[in-house]
Amino acid sequence: MENIIEQENLVNQDVTFPVAYACYNKDLQTRLDSTSGGAFTTLATYFLKEKDVVIFGAAFDRNCNVKHIRVDTLDDLGRLRGSKYPQSNVCNSFLEAKAELDSGRAVFYTGTPCEIAGLKNFLGRKYENLFTMDFVCHGVGSDLVWRGYNGQFKNKGEIKKITFKAKTHGWKKWYFKVDYQNGNVWQRRGSMTMFMRSYLSYANIRPSCFKCHFKGLQRTSDFTISDCWGVAESNQNINDNKGLSALLLQNDRALRIFDEIKDNLEYLGYDAEELMAGNWTAVKSVKANPIRERFFTDAFEIGTIESLKKHFKPSAKNWIRYYYNRLKGKEK
Repeated sequence: MENIIEQENLVNQDVTFPVAYACYNKDLQTRLDSTSGGAFTTLATYFLKEKDVVIFGAAFDRNCNVKHIRVDTLDDLGRLRGSKYPQSNVCNSFLEAKAELDSGRAVFYTGTPCEIAGLKNFLGRKYENLFTMDFVCHGVGSDLVWRGYNGQFKNKGEIKKITFKAKTHGWKKWYFKVDYQNGNVWQRRGSMTMFMRSYLSYANIRPSCFKCHFKGLQRTSDFTISDCWGVAESNQNINDNKGLSALLLQNDRALRIFDEIKDNLEYLGYDAEELMAGNWTAVKSVKANPIRERFFTDAFEIGTIESLKKHFKPSAKNWIRYYYNRLKGKEK
């Protein structure tokens, strides 16, 4: 880790950042277990294998709510893998990260762009032993809505794992999946679940996200990741529907670290704007759905589930189209 810090100024000064790659982890199981191509796991594994590094990221707790936790072993890394759409409670992670940094320990902190900005503002000064990664964010989903929604699954038994974008039928046709301790599984096409319908329609998103101050391809984080929709998606040499990550290297030390991990990846270099053209939320905030206010008013008055049913329950027409596409082989 120390040589990465010491050498960060030795990279070619002619490099224009961010440097962009479409990539995926060469380990198939890691890739299938990841939301995209496993870029986060590749980086996190690198940091964990370096001496004395702690990772902070979003995970589900025992009550299926999302919070930031610390991980310092490969055995626990799986808890941080995969997208979590509700807002994460950063809890004491800023304080814990600062304590580790002040002790001289290296920290790899992952989160939304605003969470990374919040961490750096909290720290108040630059730490050379702090490494950060953000991701392309549509917006932060409401924790209130998620708590109301997930109760229906907790009532069915002890939950082992929740996956927002399971690759049951491939990367593009992602499924919302709940695995229970008794072996039972509940899953449904993600776009047919009420929580994700409310999220993807931009009704179930925090107000601040509609005027996000952290958009743009150039970020203050060392790394930015996302699904790799767009130009690389159509490249059959790298996209086989098992998951593909877009990875942006934001500075010289990120470039140096990529050189250390690239043997674990299949990757293709792209111009950053070209690569991210299919991810417009990287540079532009989403617009609020006009029914957002009514949706949340109903959530408080009649309950979250009833409000979701009222506004986002798939219609008969939606289901007919869904099953028609299944028969035609366009859907599974």
